[in-house]
Amino acid sequence: MIQQIIISTGAWMVLLCVLAGVIYAGALYYREHRYEFSAPRRWLMAVLRGLAVCFIAFFLLSPFFRSTARKVEEPVIIVAQDQSASVAAVQDSLFYIDTYPVLMNRLIEELSSSFDVHTYAFGKNVREGIDFEYTDKQTDISEVFYQVQLRYLNRNVGALILASDGIFNHGIHPQYAMQYLPYPLYTIALGDTTPVRDAAIVNVVHNRIAYLNNAFPIEVHVRGVLCDGMSTTLRVLKDGDILFSERIVFSGSNDNRFIPVELRAEKPGLQRYRVEVLPVEGETVLANNDRDIFIEVLEAKQKVLVLYSAPHPDVTAIRQTLEVQENYEVEVSEAAGFTRNLQEFSLVVLHQVPSRRQAYSTLIHRLHDADLPLLHIIGSGSDINVFNTLGYGLTITGSGNSLDETLPAINPAFGLFTLSDEFLEARKFFPPLFSPYGTYRESLASYPLFFRQIGSVVTEAPLMTFTDISGKKVGVIAGEGIWRWRLANFNRRGNHDAFNEWLTKSIQYLALREQQERFMVHTNTSWNENETIEFSGEFYNESYELVNSPEIELTISDENKNQYPFTFSRSQNAYSLRIGSLPPGNYTYKAEINWQAEAFEVRGAFSVLPLQVEFINTIADHRLMFSLAQRFGGEMFFPSDMDKIVSILSERDDIRPVFYLEKSYFELIDIKWLLLLIIALLATEWIVRRSAGGY
Repeated sequence: MIQQIIISTGAWMVLLCVLAGVIYAGALYYREHRYEFSAPRRWLMAVLRGLAVCFIAFFLLSPFFRSTARKVEEPVIIVAQDQSASVAAVQDSLFYIDTYPVLMNRLIEELSSSFDVHTYAFGKNVREGIDFEYTDKQTDISEVFYQVQLRYLNRNVGALILASDGIFNHGIHPQYAMQYLPYPLYTIALGDTTPVRDAAIVNVVHNRIAYLNNAFPIEVHVRGVLCDGMSTTLRVLKDGDILFSERIVFSGSNDNRFIPVELRAEKPGLQRYRVEVLPVEGETVLANNDRDIFIEVLEAKQKVLVLYSAPHPDVTAIRQTLEVQENYEVEVSEAAGFTRNLQEFSLVVLHQVPSRRQAYSTLIHRLHDADLPLLHIIGSGSDINVFNTLGYGLTITGSGNSLDETLPAINPAFGLFTLSDEFLEARKFFPPLFSPYGTYRESLASYPLFFRQIGSVVTEAPLMTFTDISGKKVGVIAGEGIWRWRLANFNRRGNHDAFNEWLTKSIQYLALREQQERFMVHTNTSWNENETIEFSGEFYNESYELVNSPEIELTISDENKNQYPFTFSRSQNAYSLRIGSLPPGNYTYKAEINWQAEAFEVRGAFSVLPLQVEFINTIADHRLMFSLAQRFGGEMFFPSDMDKIVSILSERDDIRPVFYLEKSYFELIDIKWLLLLIIALLATEWIVRRSAGGY
């Protein structure tokens, strides 16, 4: 360790400090005639005073202490273990439950003697530690690469050891997850590549929503593996009644059948259907023989009108998002010359209307008279001055023609609806919108979802906000370019789910024509078993003003009448609750609130769907594991020979400790004992003077 005292003004200033001490002490004691001090005593007091003054002057130079230490960072070996259910869903499942954990722990122990070993488990998400439970319902191998890159940037990573069966059913293809790894990848091939006899429901394609008294189709993908000449029966049941039945005779060793089924929606509300194939003789994996689907039967669709002043990619992004939502019909039209009856629609989206080219005063007047919910998207072509006169809860002044590149910063107090963790994570990678430069002012009745973030600075100005104006809901997105969010979502995750969630929930909130109920609780009608279940609530006082002073008590009951109590959290003027995940099944809930001696109650129901994707395909993909290892400079091993990894890593010349210098700084004035030294010098001088009769 090297230690140095650094003076920013130069070391020669120390001589001036010494000189200041000598001059001060000399001037004080050289011609001291008031008291007759002996020469030794006078010299002692002069030295004490000189040292004290010298130290004080030295500290005025703001000296600091620099310590340079030589550090060693051992190579980090990352072990990622697949914890998904497909790993143990093989004939030799006891091996992965009893024997394999011993082999893996032995490997980790041997590696730990030479390297810094970090262990992780993964399924849909990545977490620290390995428990060999194999309970994860989905597998996302690409998430391993992403998390390792994020957590070990600029670290001395020696190698990544990936133990998996190569089966993935979430995220992007692992081959495309990373273009480059700065360290080798070693894979341990788990599972069994030998096909077993299996009659399985691979997938059920269906609409999430159907309409009352209408027929709706579903398509069932049935696969028979090693079932040549054997037969089974496909059935669709509801409340124990068989609605559809068809006999299937398989041919070949891998027979895939796509069977269309037509059902009829006879009751409104959430309807549960069970699709099943009967087991064939000798079948061992039965978890993939049935599938529950839930279809919400509605009485009518909601129609959304999108009006634009000029063609724009944002309009296409909105149309494409709403077209895949079964409960919406979308119509897109140029605002100029639109004369249709507005009462046909549940919501109107205005893209840069009013614009600089045309104020559309007639259309704006018609929209006002129709009293429809609106979603305004402001951009470079918007007429901000006209928009400010509409009274929609947001005004922008001093904008001119300038635009800011604005990122969306989440408002943690937003409570009108909830967005999933997947969206909150995806939002971090969204590019900026182009929003008008200026001073943003919002009304007290506004609820911003996003704040404007300029660079790294988060402002209090809204980027997206909602306002309720005498029962009329208005949303404003103060920026154009949301189509780039949709592309960024696909580039990151291979789908548009996060973007679609944000846009559809925003439109759903605006388009919902709520009755004047004072107490409302919202949640989805169905959840997957690995999802976090969320609730939101609103309560209005006698004047229909949002309040959240009373507590909301929620009781959830399962099919066995077991009850689970919860209490909502407060968020701005509303309520929110996240209860985690629940086992598959049907649940009912009752929410209660008391306000000024008056009791309110809301009841509802939801279902938790079992995730069976891990059992659809249990044949290990060792070809993928081999190609990943070859691509990133490693090798593939089987559990029986994975102990060879230790010797291979030890012999690699590129896996070595890294030496670096670590510098630390602190100011000398922060050292307390130096302050005590100065006080001691001055105190000693004073004692010597007093003992000689001086003052």
